Amino acid sequence: MCIRDRSTGWKKFDQKLYGGLNRGAITIFAGGSGAGKSLFLQNLGVNWSLAGMNVVYISLELSEQLISMRLDAMVSEYSTKEIMKNMDDVDLKVRMKGKGAGKFRVKQMASGVTANDIRAFVREYEINTEVKVDAILVDYLDLMSPISARVSPGDLFIKDKYVSEELRNLAMETGTLFVTASQLNRGAVEEIEFDHHHIAGGISKIQTADNVVGIFTSNAMRERGRYQIQFMKTRSSSGVGSKVDLKFNPDTLRIEDLSEDEEDALTVTTNSLVDSLKRSSAISTESQDASDVVEAGLQPVSYTHLRAHET
Repeated sequence: MCIRDRSTGWKKFDQKLYGGLNRGAITIFAGGSGAGKSLFLQNLGVNWSLAGMNVVYISLELSEQLISMRLDAMVSEYSTKEIMKNMDDVDLKVRMKGKGAGKFRVKQMASGVTANDIRAFVREYEINTEVKVDAILVDYLDLMSPISARVSPGDLFIKDKYVSEELRNLAMETGTLFVTASQLNRGAVEEIEFDHHHIAGGISKIQTADNVVGIFTSNAMRERGRYQIQFMKTRSSSGVGSKVDLKFNPDTLRIEDLSEDEEDALTVTTNSLVDSLKRSSAISTESQDASDVVEAGLQPVSYTHLRAHET
């Protein structure tokens, strides 16, 4: 497998993982409610599709229409508010960029599905379209159920353990790039650096996953169009504890690498911001404004289908 087949499309991210993600492994993006978990998965899907890979995106929460509208914005570079006003131009741009791109299949499934449900859908899709799926994105793990084990709804540790293991087995069986997401617990809201105990449901998911990546942002960072990802676990590299800043366009929802000039400017900005947050947290955790670390979430009001990738 060449480096190109492993790349996420984010250069700094790939460097921390010695070239990118591995097929047959499972990566979890962890963030609070509205932190951007879905946006990261959707951007990954766009990156892989534009690189010529065939992608299946399973949504257990957002509608296919909303996801398709977001994908259109990312590919056409029109803002989400302008999609419906410029449908013909959006369609043309998506089709032009879609030349040479892989297939991108979006499928909404009910919350509580199992790895077997996803396995059956992917197999049927490959048979009907004669397309070999290269990447599977599941949004997200916490909303799934184990295949056969009878687990108490309150026992999240055991439930997530089974689901994580079953998804990893699916990734190995299909030989795909496999990414999902998980919720951070309320204890992470006032934190600026994440660790294992911030994962909702406990450490069972982390023990199974090959990579766990935390998503951090704040009001000040969002105003500057920035996200920070924190590597909480990397099984095949030494990236644990590393952080990477990425550029976010709130209009087109695109998440991209920073340019060299932006990286130089951001080093001072991010460090001073983090130091400020640390000091304010140390002085008084009670008085800290929770809005500094409240997760970002955009709710676009219009949509169009990513027609270039429909099958």
